Amino acid sequence: MAWVRPQTLRALRSRLGLHPEDVEREAKSLARSRYDAFTAADLKAWEQGKATPGLAHLETLSELYGCPVGHFFLDEPPPLPRGLSFRGLAPDKEKQFGAETQKNLRRFLELAEWLVTLIEENGVDWKVELRQQPGVSDLKRVAEEERRRLGCDSQVRATWHSAEQAFDWWRRRIEDAGVFCLQMRLHPKDIRGASVWMKDRYPFVLVNRQDAEAAAGRIFTLLHEYGHLLLGGAGIACDFQGRGRNHQGEPAANLFAARVLLPEDAFTTFAQSQRLRWKPEWSDAELDKLRAPFFVSRDVVAIRLAEMGLAPADFYDRKRARWQQRYAKWRPWGPGQARTKKERRAAELGSSPLRVLLSLRDKGALPVLDSAYALDMKVEKIPEFLDWSRGYVGIHQ
Repeated sequence: MAWVRPQTLRALRSRLGLHPEDVEREAKSLARSRYDAFTAADLKAWEQGKATPGLAHLETLSELYGCPVGHFFLDEPPPLPRGLSFRGLAPDKEKQFGAETQKNLRRFLELAEWLVTLIEENGVDWKVELRQQPGVSDLKRVAEEERRRLGCDSQVRATWHSAEQAFDWWRRRIEDAGVFCLQMRLHPKDIRGASVWMKDRYPFVLVNRQDAEAAAGRIFTLLHEYGHLLLGGAGIACDFQGRGRNHQGEPAANLFAARVLLPEDAFTTFAQSQRLRWKPEWSDAELDKLRAPFFVSRDVVAIRLAEMGLAPADFYDRKRARWQQRYAKWRPWGPGQARTKKERRAAELGSSPLRVLLSLRDKGALPVLDSAYALDMKVEKIPEFLDWSRGYVGIHQ
């Protein structure tokens, strides 16, 4: 299209750390027809001003780069609305994130900022039970207190028949504490989740909806990020071991999550019944057998085995490094259980944002146009979606 700025096309790609070949590969999965597809050579020609992209191409680039189509007509791209500051992340790792991870991290922050603005401008009474405890030294006590407060015990675990049910239970209980728990697709080689306190008052968690370990992995990430929120600190916390053992944020959150999800008394009893003994190495297959009764991930079992003296102290670190190598070759699995667009959007948002939107709609204060943009939904579909979501919220209360 005429007036597209080549230098802006190039700048938007470069700030995501993408090569033209990366964009070509990502664009193929988004192209709605063969006419929408383009190659790395096409992109280079557009960025050099030797050719002009069509509207369909710009829409695809807009989705990949996480920006409105209008940005391509500016002399230079506007600055990002909020800087992404990460804890627990290796230097320069952020610049290596794939396009989808970067796009969804920005979407996560934009939704968080939008929801907080709605709450504060409209006087929504949003109660948060979670309280930060920075610098705490007794993680065992804190984990036990939180597990009891959230209400998880052997009777609750006995009602679960799948890891998906367990994830829904944990998510619902954490949402009831006033935490916003969103799900979006992230590449596990980048990160598995993130968390942030907005204005030091509103806690938000992001979980990878396509975790390499499916629901069990999402449970660990959810409690890991909940641990980051609880243990305090500014900025975004990312679930990625990139700074080694001297960086305490990640190990502390890992240990907190493992102790909440796999209580010492329950796992000790189980270990005694299985006559578990110290081993220098435990295979993934063995970890899978141990985790199955508790609906937890391999991370949780590996951490607990080392903590209980049934594996070397560095066992989880070594395992995690191997799993991280596999993540580099990981490919998104299929859509799984068929869901309608309403169900997919509700699963992404969770109950907390829907409660805010329903509350504002009931008061006649819901900004419909902003909601359509934020929810990536046509304006005329918003009433229907919110009517339907009452049942979803009711189920998840």
